[in-house]
Parts: sequence; structure tokens; C-alpha cells
Amino acid sequence: MGLDIYSGKLTRYYSRNWKTITQQLSEENGYKCMMINGCGNAIESVKNKKEIEQIREAITEWANFIAATFDLPLPTPLWDETTECDYYTDKPDWEAFGALVMLQAYLSLNCPLPEYIENGWNAFEDSIVKEAKKKKIANSLLYDVSLWLPIPDNAIFVVPDPFGDERPISTVSLLRKELEELNQKLWKADEATILSWRNNKYYVPVKIKEPKLLFGFIRRTDKTPKEQYRTEELAQCAYSILYQAVIFAEKHQVPVLLDY
Repeated sequence: MGLDIYSGKLTRYYSRNWKTITQQLSEENGYKCMMINGCGNAIESVKNKKEIEQIREAITEWANFIAATFDLPLPTPLWDETTECDYYTDKPDWEAFGALVMLQAYLSLNCPLPEYIENGWNAFEDSIVKEAKKKKIANSLLYDVSLWLPIPDNAIFVVPDPFGDERPISTVSLLRKELEELNQKLWKADEATILSWRNNKYYVPVKIKEPKLLFGFIRRTDKTPKEQYRTEELAQCAYSILYQAVIFAEKHQVPVLLDY
């Protein structure tokens, strides 16, 4: 499954009254794009107003539960789900997001970042990423967080999500802090430069890794050439997408989440 970033009201998200960047671009070019879930069924938006209101009430109740878990004077509700606002979305996909996770892991363990990654590679199977995750570093990118809430605290906590499944959840403020620290340590880039990293050119392979020859001269027929990408450039592209999601979330006081 692909990976998208969404920032906006959770009522809109869970009622599927939003469109991924792939859907938007397809429709702009006159094509119909149908989203499919893990079971192969089409994902349809909820149109029934009563059902949408039930989703809204459930999200608000869940947000109040989250607020009660903090020893802080937090507003109730944590954010406003009663009104609609626009949303931000983009698609780093797993290669770029994985490259960003890898960058954070290698930096945390003071290891040199591999220059290239291959198409179809899985960051979460990388030995350094696994080691960094085992250390339980208080970093949401290394903690399997997929939902950041607009709470004025730098925290990671494990609680039931709106579906009742326990998972690590963090805050937009911590994600902002993590991104700022990465930028200061590695690039010291200004906003214009960060925004420029959102460029599809980084998804174009820069080289092809040919399969090894058997006995030095016989090509194995079960191996195909591997497309390779520059790891840091893919990470910067994902960084730009997350950065823009955080800016949107702070402006509108809404969550950020990974959609996959």
C-alpha cells in the first residue's frame, strides 16, 4: 500500500471526504481514480449527514479522553471538529518517508548514511533503523508514530486510537521540534529551500545497479537491474512534505497523520 500525509479535521479524514494528491491530479487530467482498501474494495466517502455527525461525536469524545490523560491545562476539546476547514495532503510514499526515517536513525547512532537506496527497499528492515528503534529514542519518527495531535507538549504516548487499537501517538509540536533539529544539524536550510525539496525529480532513479554476474561473466536470469535513488534527496523530499503538513496543522490547529 502507498503512503500519503494528511493534515486536517479527523471527521473529514475518517468519513473519507478528502482526496489524495493522486486522486486530485488524476481528476485534473480527466481521469477517474478509485482508491482501494487492503481487501480490494473501493473506498467510498460517507455522504449521510447523520453518519458524519456520529463520526464527529466519536472523534470529539476521543479527543476529550486524550486531553484527560495529560497533566496539563488543555482546552476541551483539544481542537474544533464542529466546523470544516481545508486540508493538506501529499504523497511521500514509503521510499521517501523511509529515507527520512533512515536519516534520523543513522544520525541518532552517528552512522554514515548510505548514499543510495534501491527501489522497493524497506527502511524498517534496515539493521541500523532496527537498532535505533530498539533503543526507544524519544523521537516520533523512530517510534512508529502515525498520528500527531495539536497539543502544546512534546510527548509520545501509547493510547487507543479512535478505532480502539493501541498505538503510539505524538504531538505536532514534537514533530516540529524533530524537523527543526534535523535541519539545524544537517542543512541549516531556509524555508524557501525546504519547500524546493518537494520535487518529483527525487523520485527519478539516478543510477541502475546491475545484478552480479555468475562466475564473473554469466548473467543470472532470475535477477533484474535495481533502480537506485539518492537517500538524502529522497529524505529531503519527505522532510518538505512533513514540514508543510506541520505548518498547516499549526495554522489550523488540526492533527497530522500517515494514511496507508
